[in-house]
Amino acid sequence: MTVIVPKRLGGGSMTSASHRRSREQEKEAAARLGGRITKASGAGAFEKGDVRVKGLLRVEAKTTKHKSFSVTGEMLDKIEQQAVMAGEFPAMEIEIEGGARRVYVVPTWVLDDLIRMVQQGK
Repeated sequence: MTVIVPKRLGGGSMTSASHRRSREQEKEAAARLGGRITKASGAGAFEKGDVRVKGLLRVEAKTTKHKSFSVTGEMLDKIEQQAVMAGEFPAMEIEIEGGARRVYVVPTWVLDDLIRMVQQGK
């Protein structure tokens, strides 16, 4: 027997528009960066972050339909710890207004390293 739960009681699709956009954001970032989406969006015990370019970059993807998004120290600590343990650069990709604007947030040391590498021709 199948029980149909009305939408007003939590039935229907198990994913919100925001959750669907988040999945699309991860796919787009992985394709653009030449990486892959991590299993279970980094919810596993060993591999954190949403997108990984092995040996180079670990990305935590966030999206909002709003005009602003707050980045917390906890968010930064999570991706930075996991990336550093794997010898990778940490980054957060933040989509604002449902993807109309996209920015990356990285620790200062990452930007310093990237500038140094470009200046040295690496």
